[in-house]
Amino acid sequence: MPITALTAPRIAIVGMVMSAFLAGCGESAKRAAEPAPAALAAAPATADKSTTTIQCPARGAFGEGGPTYYSQFYEDYILGYVFSDQKSGFYVDVGANDPDKHSVTKYFYLAGWRGINIEPIPELVEKLNKSRPGDTNKAVAISDRPGELTFYKGLNQASGLSTLSPKIAASHRVKGYEFTTIKIPVTTLNAVLDASAKDKEITFLNVDVEGFEKQVLSSIDFKRYHPRVIMAESTAPLTEVATHQMWESILIDNGYIFAMDDGLNRYYVHSSQESLLPKFIEADFCVLRDKLDKRLHLDGFEPR
Repeated sequence: MPITALTAPRIAIVGMVMSAFLAGCGESAKRAAEPAPAALAAAPATADKSTTTIQCPARGAFGEGGPTYYSQFYEDYILGYVFSDQKSGFYVDVGANDPDKHSVTKYFYLAGWRGINIEPIPELVEKLNKSRPGDTNKAVAISDRPGELTFYKGLNQASGLSTLSPKIAASHRVKGYEFTTIKIPVTTLNAVLDASAKDKEITFLNVDVEGFEKQVLSSIDFKRYHPRVIMAESTAPLTEVATHQMWESILIDNGYIFAMDDGLNRYYVHSSQESLLPKFIEADFCVLRDKLDKRLHLDGFEPR
């Protein structure tokens, strides 16, 4: 990432941990074989300060030892590393989709965390209610104002491409994906949080809404709610075209610091949580190391 993209606090932290990265690059990172998550504190390993070698946890979902992770693009691996000192927490997942397949939050739910899953597709909400009885599951979509909108629901393998954007749905149809349209209720994220998280500290917010990120982030009153970490999909669906320039200023203007880009998502840390920034830098190293070991492109999962 270009140095111009770094905030001043992150530049300082990069300097502090760079020596650890360089030391780790000369040898394979140690991988801890650990059981499935009973508590997050036992899952991701931390930097060994005595040797300045970052000890990266194995990614069990890829057939190796260690905890099993479920997300599609290392999201739970990264967040599990960052919050490795927490035995419990509270998440908000906007665009939760399936409770099991490629889920960002299943790892945390199994570890005892709880949260809010927001998903407009009726059959997926039914699955969430069955699989996540301890969570609050909302059968709505999020926008910058309440009402009703046309939802372009992806059929078959296109379920994860479902969107409120007619332009994005049209671009997918050209590529052969099929959609049907349904009317769905929409509300603001403020309204959901007022109803279900008024007394909660939000550990992380995930926004995966296929082109509606700006509307979601515009619907939060950051004076009342400021999740410790916010993660949002930052490329146009099925492309590597960056989209964060359309909504990033909302976060920066409300006290968030850019922490990491994994090639699909961008992560931001609230200014009151700057101590988390070194963990993101270490997690970034671990993700890149894992991809190199598996001969994957650094910005995706395709073989090199």
